[in-house]
Amino acid sequence: MTMRQVKQIYSAPNPHWVGNGFSMSTVFSYKENAEQYSPFLLMDYAEPTLFKPVTNARGVGTHPHRGFETVTIAYQGEVSHHDSTGHAGTIAEGDVQWMTAASGIFT
Repeated sequence: MTMRQVKQIYSAPNPHWVGNGFSMSTVFSYKENAEQYSPFLLMDYAEPTLFKPVTNARGVGTHPHRGFETVTIAYQGEVSHHDSTGHAGTIAEGDVQWMTAASGIFT
C-alpha cells in the first residue's frame, strides 16, 4: 500500500451566500493555487441548512457556465436544477448530478 503525505489541512472558511439559496464555504479555489488543484477549479461546500417553507423558490439566478464540468452531490434534502437547453431535474439524498458545460450553457 502506498502512503500519501498530508499536504494541507483546511479550516472551514466563513460562508458566503450564493443567490438566496445556498450558504457556501469555498474549500479551495484555483485563485489560491491553481497548479496544486489542477484540473479542479474549485470546491464549495453547502452545510445542511433548514429553510422554512416559502411561496417563492430559493436559488441562484441564471448564470453562465463554459468549458468546465459541475458535479453536485446531495447529502441531505433535494436540489433542483434547470438550464438553457431545456434540461431540468431534482436530485435527492445520495444522488449526483454531473453537468458538462462544453462551449456554453446558462443555468
